Amino acid sequence: MGERWRAGRASARWAGGTVPAVALDAPGRAETIHAAERVLAGEWHVFGYEWRAGDDDPDWFSDPATGRRSPHKQYCFRVPYRNEGKAGNIKVVWEISRLHHVTLLATAYACTGRLAFAERAVAHLQSWWRCNPPLTGVNWVSGIELGIRLIAWVWTRRLLTAMPGIASVFEGNEAFRRQLHAHQSWIARFGSFGSSANNHLIAEAAGMLAASLAFPIFPESGTWAQDAARTLEREIARQTFADGLNRELAGGYHVFALELLLVAAVEADGAGRPLSNAFWRRLREMTDALAANVGPGLGVPRQGDDDNGRALMLEPASVSGAAVVLGTGSAIFAAASWWPDLPELGLTARWLASRAASRPASPDERSSRMPTRFAEAGIAILRTASHRPQEEIWCRFDAGPHGFLSTAAHAHADALSFELQVGEQPVLVDPGTFSYHGEPEWRDYFRSTLAHNTLELGRRDQADHAGPFLWLTAPAATVVDWADEGEMAAVEAWHDGYLRLSRPTIHRRRLCLMRSTRSLEVIDTIEGGGAVVGRLAFHLHPAIRCEMRAATAYLQWRSNGESKAMRLALPHCLTWTAHRGETNPIRGWYAPAFGRKNPTTMLLGSGTIMPGQALRTRIVVSARAAELLAA
Repeated sequence: MGERWRAGRASARWAGGTVPAVALDAPGRAETIHAAERVLAGEWHVFGYEWRAGDDDPDWFSDPATGRRSPHKQYCFRVPYRNEGKAGNIKVVWEISRLHHVTLLATAYACTGRLAFAERAVAHLQSWWRCNPPLTGVNWVSGIELGIRLIAWVWTRRLLTAMPGIASVFEGNEAFRRQLHAHQSWIARFGSFGSSANNHLIAEAAGMLAASLAFPIFPESGTWAQDAARTLEREIARQTFADGLNRELAGGYHVFALELLLVAAVEADGAGRPLSNAFWRRLREMTDALAANVGPGLGVPRQGDDDNGRALMLEPASVSGAAVVLGTGSAIFAAASWWPDLPELGLTARWLASRAASRPASPDERSSRMPTRFAEAGIAILRTASHRPQEEIWCRFDAGPHGFLSTAAHAHADALSFELQVGEQPVLVDPGTFSYHGEPEWRDYFRSTLAHNTLELGRRDQADHAGPFLWLTAPAATVVDWADEGEMAAVEAWHDGYLRLSRPTIHRRRLCLMRSTRSLEVIDTIEGGGAVVGRLAFHLHPAIRCEMRAATAYLQWRSNGESKAMRLALPHCLTWTAHRGETNPIRGWYAPAFGRKNPTTMLLGSGTIMPGQALRTRIVVSARAAELLAA
């Protein structure tokens, strides 16, 4: 390791403060302690796989998904991390070394004072530092991983403040100082750029800012903090639409980026080095946009990729990132009158908010009613108002750009697709994201046009891809009509993804929600040079039971002990088939979380479509299942 990677003269200084005891009575405290106890017992699940965390020196390179072991002695930039046969499932390996289980242990110690939690947290940190020397092995390949680890180290130190001798573990420990300096030097030298300058760059800058302010112990610390703050100020503007949504156009990544930006902002506030008013205003706009986009029960739109990434984990994974950022935002900005009901603030939201100054918005700075149209992002939300939230109909329609930057890395071929939810029950779903680097056939399926509630033409995706994070073409969608007033909410749009066909074709779709009849009409048409083979898909949540009668699908589920139903009158001009859990070809799957997939029902209508022919689908929702089924 060259001299540039060695720390110069360093002072043993911690400037990150501690956590206020006022948060220790937060709801979910018992669940957090229980989750930490499971870690002590050796149970830690990563993307559905169990990683053995039960001793003081775990294997940081074992992949529980494939049973393989990632290279740990090679120079980091020679590690073949994209080769699953040599490195295992890299997402699983990297997730382990984000050290979320360590911050969970540290939280449990702060809540209880039980030394066993702190001792295991410290043991795992010391093991990681020992087994991952700078620039060596798979855990030094990607800057986003380094940034998230820096956040974990800052918060672990903060939560373990009361542990005897904690300074000798962190700022007074040469091994830690070496790791800290090398992490920050890596980010300063190799930070993301070009097509990778997306959420990766935000994570790197957030980690750099947090660590430089909390551990101002190197000659470069001040410069690193200033550079990180400038990067964050630039990137929040560059990566966010004016309507507040993240430009990657992936619901999970909006939450992830917002959490990273909030963590960085509260660290700067807590250090007396606040970011600009413009930065905080854009943070509030992102938080408001999320509040307007979530479905009942705070369900995040499943558009695009989602690997369940978290900036900081102080509570069990069952506490969603959306709940954390909305809770933190409500404490800092004050929730707008139209925000959804939020659970009582948990530990993470209380502790984050405690480090920031209150910044309530004035009435003229935010909308007085819930936004339903996000013009730049191409998103429309059609929803009913209901005094019974469990009966609310929520529909998200996508007519936005195909991802962010030249690669559109986290985009799916899903133009003009929609999700439909009734109460907290998703019914017509986006199947989600199952994998990234491994199992390419599954990666291709889950981001294909056929895997979304939209129309495929010519047996081709709307866009051509050349790798797991690279799209060669990008369909452009245009909204031509939008109305949301009184009885009706309607949107109409078209996209040009099928101008690539031998007979160039345009797909046009109109959605119309009638609130009094609780019905949604979907009309698909094509415009172009002639007849084309088409396939229209509707994907059901695994909890939904389906009965097909000719071209009508009857759906049923239970919610709060009551039977609910929906009828889909499908286009008669297509031949309809139902598919569930098929693998050759892949059809009928749903990813409830990254790395997990369950069989579900896919309704597929196939046939030849003529220009101008209307494919009309009428969806009726009823709270009285028997009445709808008998109709």
